[in-house]
Amino acid sequence: MIKKHPVLDHPIIGYFILLIFVMFFSSVGSSLIDKPLTKVIPGYGKEVSVLGFNVTYASGIGAAICVVLTVILFTLWFRPAFKGVLGWKGFLWGIAVMLPFLIVDYAGAAIDLHKYGFGNVLVAFLTALSPGFTEEVAFRGLGIANYMRTIKSEKQIKLIFWLSTLLFAGVHITNIFSSGNPLAGIFQVTYCVGVGAILGAVYLRTANLWVVMIAHFTLDFAGLINGYYSSTGGLSTQLLASDWVNLAVTVIGIVTALILLSPRHYPEIMELWKEKWSQ
Repeated sequence: MIKKHPVLDHPIIGYFILLIFVMFFSSVGSSLIDKPLTKVIPGYGKEVSVLGFNVTYASGIGAAICVVLTVILFTLWFRPAFKGVLGWKGFLWGIAVMLPFLIVDYAGAAIDLHKYGFGNVLVAFLTALSPGFTEEVAFRGLGIANYMRTIKSEKQIKLIFWLSTLLFAGVHITNIFSSGNPLAGIFQVTYCVGVGAILGAVYLRTANLWVVMIAHFTLDFAGLINGYYSSTGGLSTQLLASDWVNLAVTVIGIVTALILLSPRHYPEIMELWKEKWSQ
């Protein structure tokens, strides 16, 4: 029997509660693990202004470790009814259907890399772990898993797909104002729609969190590794070649997602998640 919860049993409220839960654990990991690492890894931290004070901020491997912990805690909370989403079943299939999207994205990043050269590879690797893991667990991982536990109709699948996709893109609107070039920020928000769409669709079709976390990590690593972002602290102050390539990436992501979530696949998706929840 699946454990009941007065808050999580509401599919939409539960989604947002779990999102906040994941982001809290991510911040804990940043404070307890990533911030101390800034003292031993040059360039890992960046100075930010908080209430008029300059503080060192870092988010990377520590945040990633702690959000994986949230997945484990969520699984244990609903044990034994929930089989979890950290297995490897469906991993290769998920990568295969994302290959066109990933290859074009990597190609855009390679163009930037050719122009600007390598930045700090270690810092890029560690930093990319945070959005790769945190954003997948927060916007897709736990919220979608809980949502699929609660819904009764396959027609409700599209709701969580669009909610998670547009919310993911929406939180990146701050890029428009924080970057030195608002147009570059708009390009990045548009790109996030494509990223969120394909990762959300693949997660719904595989119930495999590893595939979307690793794919997301590689996308961020491919971008952060170049010298341009190393010099700007990850902010975009101008349009790069990859920004234009990402318009094509966005189209590929959305089209692929809509194919993967065609109504003819709804019964298969419902059956997959029923199996995950032992329903």
